[in-house]
Amino acid sequence: MKTSFNLPGIKRLFLPRRQATDSLDASAVSARALFGPPPETTAAQRHRSLVDFLKQVTLFEDLDRWELRRLARIVHERDYRDGEYIVEQGKPGAALFVLRRGLVEVARRGNNKGRKVPIATLEPPACFEEAAATGTEWVHLFSARARGPVSVVALGRADLDALSVNFPLAANKVLMRLAGVMAMRLQMLLETQYLEDSEGHPEAKP
Repeated sequence: MKTSFNLPGIKRLFLPRRQATDSLDASAVSARALFGPPPETTAAQRHRSLVDFLKQVTLFEDLDRWELRRLARIVHERDYRDGEYIVEQGKPGAALFVLRRGLVEVARRGNNKGRKVPIATLEPPACFEEAAATGTEWVHLFSARARGPVSVVALGRADLDALSVNFPLAANKVLMRLAGVMAMRLQMLLETQYLEDSEGHPEAKP
C-alpha cells in the first residue's frame, strides 16, 4: 500500500520557475534522478492491470498489446455481491461477460417445476454469454449467480460495434474466437438438455 506524503514547498524546491538559472535546472535534474519519475496514477495502474488480465482470456488471446489497450478502453467493469444474479434465464441479454475475480455458479431451470440443473462453476478468466454481444436478439439460456463477491468485465453489442468500426482487424480476431466458443457452448447446453430429458423419461436412456 502506497503512502502519500504532503511536503510543503516541495514543488518549489524540485520544479524551478521558467526563468530559473542553469544551476537551478541542474538541481532539478539531480532531484529527479534521486527521487525517480513521478508515481503512476491509479487510473493508469488499473488500465495496465486490465490489459494484462484481458491477455489471459481465450477470446482475446489473438490480440496484440496495442489492440488490448484499445479494448481495455471499451469494456466495462462491474461488481456483484454474493448471491446476486449476473444474468437470469429467459431475460434479454446484451453483453458477454469475463469473470475477473470470484466464482460464478451457472445453472438452468429444469422441466420439473423450475428445478435448478447445475451446469458449471466458473473461475477466472472464464467467459460466458458470448452470443449476447453478437448483435442478435438474444435471451439468456441459463442463469449465472455470484458465489461470494464477484468482479466481471462486460463487452456489449455497442462496444463490439465500436471496435468493428474503429479497429476492424482487432474486431475480426475477437469475432472468430467468438464463433468457436459459441459452438462449444451450444454443444454443452445440448448435452445438458439431453441428460435432463433422460432423467425425466427413463425409457429415453440408451
